Amino acid sequence: MPALTDSLVTTDAETRALAALRDASGETDGVMERHCVRCFLLCEKLAEREGRELDREVTLCAALLHDIGVYPSVTHGGVYTEEGAAVARELAVAAGWDERRTALCADACAYHHSVRPKRDYGFEVEAMRLADRIEVSGGLFKSGLTREQIREVNSAAPRDGFYAGLLHVVWPLVRTRPRTLPSVFKP
Repeated sequence: MPALTDSLVTTDAETRALAALRDASGETDGVMERHCVRCFLLCEKLAEREGRELDREVTLCAALLHDIGVYPSVTHGGVYTEEGAAVARELAVAAGWDERRTALCADACAYHHSVRPKRDYGFEVEAMRLADRIEVSGGLFKSGLTREQIREVNSAAPRDGFYAGLLHVVWPLVRTRPRTLPSVFKP
């Protein structure tokens, strides 16, 4: 049975972003892929709540790539959010996106753990920041979404094994790049 992600991707850029994630993680429909899908679906819910139009392609690519810098095959030893932004930027340039859309995708990756709002960078950037916070907190932070909306997202892309999977990819960062971790929360 195909993964939910396969039904979401419709453009060449989205297909490339998904392939990059699967190549880096070594999994199809794995814990991190489902996390990325949930972030994307939460971004859609946030846009709907605010009556905003979301650049779907930019948002899906950013969602698929926002944590890619945690993987050994991608990292150069730097801050993983910045490395994810670099991958997103390369993908956007290869897809022929304009400067604005390229920056939106890269910034959504770079600032997804920012402690301060990023609306000035574009709605997609702020939506990704909020979606990741909702997702990682298990819905403790809802950012205006209802429990039912969050349950719908979790039903579509189950959270099974999320925290164990997250620990599996983050623990090596703690051991090998501990000084870079505070930088992911940059203002």
